Amino acid sequence: MSTLPVSQTIPDSPAADIISVIPASIQAKTKPAKRAAVTGIDLLHRFERDAEMSGLIGEKNNAKVILIVAASAKLEKPLNVNVAGSSSAGKNHLINCVARFIPDEDKKYLTGMSPKVLMHSEENEFRHKAVLITEYEGVSGADYAIRTMQSERGIDWEFVESSTAGIQKKKKRVNGPVAFVQATTRVTLHPENETRLLFLQMDESEAQTHAINERQAMEAEGLIAPVSPDLFTRWHDFFRSLKAAPVRIPFARQLSTFFPDGRVRSRRDFPKLLGLIEVSAYLHQHHRNHVSGSIIAAPYDYAVARELFEHCYSTGPDKTIGELLDAAEVAYEFTVADLIERLKWGKTKAYQVLDRAQEHGCIVESERRGWYRLVRKKTEPPLNLPAKIRLTADNFRISAQVHPLSNNMNEGHKEAGNDFGIVERELRGHFGGKTENGAIPKDLAYLPEIEPQIMPVSGEYEWLRQQGRVQ
Repeated sequence: MSTLPVSQTIPDSPAADIISVIPASIQAKTKPAKRAAVTGIDLLHRFERDAEMSGLIGEKNNAKVILIVAASAKLEKPLNVNVAGSSSAGKNHLINCVARFIPDEDKKYLTGMSPKVLMHSEENEFRHKAVLITEYEGVSGADYAIRTMQSERGIDWEFVESSTAGIQKKKKRVNGPVAFVQATTRVTLHPENETRLLFLQMDESEAQTHAINERQAMEAEGLIAPVSPDLFTRWHDFFRSLKAAPVRIPFARQLSTFFPDGRVRSRRDFPKLLGLIEVSAYLHQHHRNHVSGSIIAAPYDYAVARELFEHCYSTGPDKTIGELLDAAEVAYEFTVADLIERLKWGKTKAYQVLDRAQEHGCIVESERRGWYRLVRKKTEPPLNLPAKIRLTADNFRISAQVHPLSNNMNEGHKEAGNDFGIVERELRGHFGGKTENGAIPKDLAYLPEIEPQIMPVSGEYEWLRQQGRVQ
């Protein structure tokens, strides 16, 4: 690979892209020829760009959530996501685009599943894999097994088997954890499924349809070159370089106070936010601090998680129920046809959401056949996550420092001791110089050596405060 010019500010490597932006005070101390490589872009921003190059139109936040959920399969408490949209909205195209960035050994496709398939699978067939389900209807019969795997991260199944020796009792263990990514045209799911999932809604706007058709036309005219396999190979190497480790979130208790106590499902929603933070720290582990074998989450990981969690929270079933209740409030009584006209929904969607509103006791049938009446607006406590987090001095030290990845500390570093936070940015060290299979990542070949830098903790804190990452 040819060497990039020093003016290039966006390196062609995921390894380089996961390096956080360095404070200006540190860049000022860096030699000019090396400064361009010190400043990298966020890993997820790089993913957005590469996903677009691979053929994905729009759906940036949806794609990032799917990537994070798929990556969470390597952790002990994976996330799960439901991708909803009408027929032809591009649900499977979105999932398949993201799946190409995940190594083959870390994913498993399913188009259907009988109720007991999971129970009779090989012991580790699904362990630490992202299971990509092309249509929920194909696996709906296995709901109980999937929910059990999601909650218990494993299945213990006892059954009887007939043989020449007679009927014998058997026991089977199928190990998790597993991350599930499923697509569906349904607006609502079983309530027990919904609490276990993050929710995504496809962009079905006219502008999105126009952009997709334009891309398809350009491909038909031969104006778009095929995607190089190297694009995905680099990402596969990156994922293989990651090491599973526990993630510690120093500011978790602070965040718990922002989840409404009056809503029982907060008990499952809060772990979803923590899970997003954990996966962000896991993906950025090459420049996170490590303490006693644990990766320490940084304020930036919360910023990533907050954006994506709020995106999912705003597109779940509760949103559609709220839209229906707003429409029902217009008149004392209404019909399904009224809802369809006001909301521009299809008949199936209108009936599904109406049924759920009735289950919640918000809508009742009127005395006139086929008419309904609003009896109460569903009042869920609002979710207002903080834009910033507050860190104690100790928590700031362990979350904001970069884990030293080399033994290049000079005597000045050592003498600094507790008075300084070591901010080392040696790019070759971010992969430890090699991937898991022992090969040097080819896209690191052009990266220049970068001298370790140090900076007073107070100085880095001030920079983070100016960026709005801490208060």
